[in-house]
Parts: sequence; C-alpha cells; structure tokens
Amino acid sequence: MQGPIHPVLGIAMDMSIQLKSSTGAIGTLSLSFNNEGPLGTFFRYIGDTGTYIARYDDLFKSKQNQLDQQNQEEKIDVSRVDVSTNGIELQDREFFAAIKEGREPNASMAKVLPCYRVLHRLEQTMR
Repeated sequence: MQGPIHPVLGIAMDMSIQLKSSTGAIGTLSLSFNNEGPLGTFFRYIGDTGTYIARYDDLFKSKQNQLDQQNQEEKIDVSRVDVSTNGIELQDREFFAAIKEGREPNASMAKVLPCYRVLHRLEQTMR
C-alpha cells in the first residue's frame, strides 16, 4: 500500500509492504519519508526474540519498564561483530576484497536483482 503521491517529488511519502513466507512467517516493512526531525535513519526490528532499534551504527534492545510503562533502550555491543561498525567502510572493504579475490561481491547486482524484480511488481500493482 502507498499513501498519496507528493506533488513535487512524484513519489509516495508513506508505504507499507507485507509479505508471508512459505513457512508462514509474516514480514512487514513500513516506510515514511515524512520527518520533521534531524536527517538520519533508524530502523525498528520486531521479532519473536524482542524489539531492536538500529540508529546509524548502533544497535539497541527496546525494553518496557513495567513500573512506569516507559520504554528503555539497552545498547548492544556490536564491536566484535566485524572489523568496523561503519556500514560504508564495511561495504567498501567487501567490494575491494571481491575485486582482489576475483569473486562476486556479497551485494552484487546479480544477487539483488531478484529482490528488485519483486519490488518492481509491487510498484506496478500500485499504479
């Protein structure tokens, strides 16, 4: 689903995609470009093990305080996950490593094309 098309930008400022996998798992993606706050992005991941929030290169687990019903966030240490927590640096490292090793990068066009085909079909159904 998508919201109204922005008169100047020509795109929907709000959209939602809901999918169901062959195993029955549900995936929901909600996007909004309506933001009066600072530039930047955060993602909220809600799953059966908890709710996680990614802001830039930091990851938090969202916890609700039962006494005052306030949401609290516990920062998760991701420093040992990879050589860096900078996503752009990791992307560049992978790209150059693939060139050096003569292999296809993890996020090559060939690997992401099937996803773009699905997104294209979704876009066509909204027109």
